[in-house]
Amino acid sequence: MAHLSGDEGLLNAFAEGQDIHRATAAEVFGMLPDQVSTEQRRNAKAINFGLIYGMSAFGLGKQLGIGRGEAQSYIDLYFARYPGVRAYMDETREKARELGYVETVMGRRLYLPEINARNAQRRQYAERTAINAPMQGTAADLIKRAMITIDAWLSEQAEPIKMIMQVHDELVFELPVELIESTRQKVDQLMTANNPLKVPLEVEIGVGDNWDEAH
Repeated sequence: MAHLSGDEGLLNAFAEGQDIHRATAAEVFGMLPDQVSTEQRRNAKAINFGLIYGMSAFGLGKQLGIGRGEAQSYIDLYFARYPGVRAYMDETREKARELGYVETVMGRRLYLPEINARNAQRRQYAERTAINAPMQGTAADLIKRAMITIDAWLSEQAEPIKMIMQVHDELVFELPVELIESTRQKVDQLMTANNPLKVPLEVEIGVGDNWDEAH
């Protein structure tokens, strides 16, 4: 969302390495980041992800256990602090109506045949998809590109390192213990190389005897 919307507040938060949900809470509730409570951060996280998925004030209120009016005030404050996000959402809906599709950052298209449907429910679903798909699709593009890059590196290695599974934005590897540190560094480098986004990509790497332990 930060990249696609170009919103200055979001871009600055990522550039400064801030906890984005804490930064959002500080903006929405008008306080310093270190004053944000656990509950306020949780609410900001719900707003950040809720708006990306097209959540209404009713849906946000239900998730947070608050009234619709209070939830709407949170949404209004969010858009006031991050005007680029609202502009992106409005412009994306309009562009989707004109073209009939949206694109990921890397140019992959998702067609939306219901974007101009007379049926309001179908049309609104397509509008939510138009906003969400460029983000979800770009995330998918990024992990697929990382897999291709890492596979090319692995094919040149004599070491017994295997990339065995992809789960959403995670890659799972199997390798000898003595290669953990060198592989960790290389995988981090390859997954963040040639980043097409205006915000930095970060990789968290866990190690364990199984996938559960690695978390």
